[in-house]
Amino acid sequence: MNEIQKSRRDALKIFTLGSALAATSVTIPTQAKAASDLSPNIAIIGAGLGGITMSAHLIDIMPKANVTLYDANQTMHYEPGFTLITAGVYTTKDTKYDKADLINEKVKWVKQNVQSVDPNNNSLTTNDGNIHKYDYLIISTGVYYDFQSVKGLNADIIEDPNSKITSIYTPNGATKANKFIQELIKNGGNALFAEPNTPSKCGGANKKVNMLLNDLGQKNNQKSLKTILCIGSANMLSSPLHAKMIEQIYIQRDMEYKTRHLLVEVDTINQIAKFDKLMPYTQDSIQKTAKERVEIPYDYLFVVPRMKSADFITQASLNTSKGDVAGNWVDVDQYTLQHKKYPNIFALGDCAGVPKGKTGASIRKQYPVVGANILSHLKNEPLEAKFDGYTACPLLTRYGKAVMVEFNYKGAAPTLECMGSTRESWLNWAVKVYLMKPMVMQAMIHAKA
Repeated sequence: MNEIQKSRRDALKIFTLGSALAATSVTIPTQAKAASDLSPNIAIIGAGLGGITMSAHLIDIMPKANVTLYDANQTMHYEPGFTLITAGVYTTKDTKYDKADLINEKVKWVKQNVQSVDPNNNSLTTNDGNIHKYDYLIISTGVYYDFQSVKGLNADIIEDPNSKITSIYTPNGATKANKFIQELIKNGGNALFAEPNTPSKCGGANKKVNMLLNDLGQKNNQKSLKTILCIGSANMLSSPLHAKMIEQIYIQRDMEYKTRHLLVEVDTINQIAKFDKLMPYTQDSIQKTAKERVEIPYDYLFVVPRMKSADFITQASLNTSKGDVAGNWVDVDQYTLQHKKYPNIFALGDCAGVPKGKTGASIRKQYPVVGANILSHLKNEPLEAKFDGYTACPLLTRYGKAVMVEFNYKGAAPTLECMGSTRESWLNWAVKVYLMKPMVMQAMIHAKA
């Protein structure tokens, strides 16, 4: 088969795939109709995927509302594309967008970050010192990367092109990771992947890179390549079914992994990563954890940072009272996404304190819930819209193969039978590479999907 025939074949596959998905609820753009003549003053903190999508939806359902976005960053990245940058399929240009091209013209955009929130007085203060009042507040700040929680690490080391440590959670880090992969395939070496034991957005991201690297190594017969995955938690993923599936892939492909190995320190000079091996036990009905220090040398280190939300959330006592990062996440009801103490505050996206839901696919299910529940609250009606915890991630397992990981609060939640729950296929790869970005950046972000 020549290259022209191959291109035509692949184009036909993609066209057929797009047509099939267009006939399902996965990608159908839905034109929202105006549902209310009410005109509340709604503030949204964070103009990322969640905030911009939410603002567009509010304009659709409440055209007379005063919707304001607060965010100083004028550039947005399509973050699901970072793994594809690492894989050599995308470049950083393929993920970079100007927010001015994405934000609805009827939405006011204050190009300032929020310094503090006073929920008792329905106001927020931006970094320029100005105070802004609101009737409703929606928090969609995403997560912040706490690299420095690991001794010897910080963001500068991740961004330094000369260091042997990277993280695919930043665009420069993903580009650097692609360079690492090329060097490993050419020369071999020890590639170490480290993940925390706290909630992370797209919990499978580092594992995708690990599996793609292993696949390239096999295809290039690179016998000097060794990979080790160390995760701080006991399971590969928060979904038990998919955690077991990933574990089986690692076992079948003879890929080394260690659970309950938490990265605590990095010796960048000698290139040694230090882990606490966590050994939980019960003593006198009290749960305790014994620790043993383990040192692993590396040639290249791929790090998933511990993640937390914005400081103002904790400072305003809007955070959860327990849980990860001292209860840092916004304390909302996991179904209605309404704050448990302040009924005029909602949250969506990675910062929301819900058991599942740190993916862009979760935002797609969350923003209609927040919109509907704000309308209900305005009308003094019960909040009937519910978020079911839906989370989705095309887990790249090989070049040209992926598993469509979908789950919610109850367990696996496959959208289409053809995708499968744990089955590797080219179809899932194609969704990730060819269809997800147009769906998100051309439809969803305008609240049309």
